[in-house]
Amino acid sequence: MLQDPYAVLRALLRAEAARSTPKPPSPPDTRKPQQVPEGKRGDRG
Repeated sequence: MLQDPYAVLRALLRAEAARSTPKPPSPPDTRKPQQVPEGKRGDRG
């Protein structure tokens, strides 16, 4: 038997609170998305 039967409920509440809090605006991503060159995709055909 668990030592603390409410540990799971507290964990669920903590996860829900963390999920529902608004995230601060992130700085714009300076990295460019990697583009695969046309001949290097591994297409068969």
